[in-house]
Formats: sequence, structure tokens, C-alpha cells
Amino acid sequence: MSNVFKAILVLACVSVVLAVQNDKTAVPLEQQQAIEKAVLKTHIQMTQADNNLDVDKFFSYILDFDKGLIIQDGRLFKTRQEAYEVVKKGFEGISQLKRTYEQTHVTAISPETALLTAQGTSTVTLSDGQTFSSPFAVSMVYVLRDGQWKVLHGHYSVPNPR
Repeated sequence: MSNVFKAILVLACVSVVLAVQNDKTAVPLEQQQAIEKAVLKTHIQMTQADNNLDVDKFFSYILDFDKGLIIQDGRLFKTRQEAYEVVKKGFEGISQLKRTYEQTHVTAISPETALLTAQGTSTVTLSDGQTFSSPFAVSMVYVLRDGQWKVLHGHYSVPNPR
């Protein structure tokens, strides 16, 4: 990813956050805190499903929406089913997965929408015993549907080696 593109992406994200923070109709602080707590709870449950290699449970937290809802390392999955199949296939040959988060931030955009950004480390143990660790970053847009927070859009990436 070029430095110019990265700069544009950062400026766009900062602009959105500043616009939300300066909006007079922004979510009241008490409601923001409740949204952050609820989204973090859902995120923890998703992480547990991921660490348990439970594809069905993991995808139960993702909105059933087929308009390019997941991007992983530059690849756009055009349907939920496509993303599901790739993740399911990716779990084959893995005996253990441990995804840990060092930093997680939630921004309440509206009473029904929140942005989660995080970075962490994934440690994968293959069936043959080989273990690999890699840093990652993630951003997810959560929406409240029928009383449950679901991922509308997720972007997962691994930093480029330097």
C-alpha cells in the first residue's frame, strides 16, 4: 500500500471521527458508553468463536448482507458466503488459533452504528505442530439489528514487512 494511499485513508478516518465528535446531534456520553460496552462484548464473543475455530459461531455475529462486507489483506469478498467458505477452508489444518488484542477502540457513530478499530497478534499452530505469530489490524462497522450488534463491514490486514 503506497504512503499516499495510507495518508488519504488516515485523513478520511480522522475526518469522520472529528465530524462525529463535533456533531451537535452526536450520541450522549452515557449512551456512548453503553454502546461501547455492548460492542466490546460482541467483539469478545466473536474472538472466542474465532479462537475456537468455530466458523458458524463466528459468522453468526456478521450481518447476512451480500455487498462486499469483508476485506482481508486487500481481497474483497463480494458475498458473505464467499467469506465464510474462505475462512472455513483457512481453518483446515489449524489445530490452535490465539488472537489477542493489545489495543481496541470503539467509537459510537449513532445509536445504531459503531466503529471498532484494533490491533493485536495472531498465533497459529498447524496440525503438524508448526507455530507462527503475526501482528494484525482490524476495523469493523457494527450495526444494531433486532437488539444485537452485528458486523456490517470488516477489514482485516497484516502489516507489510519492512
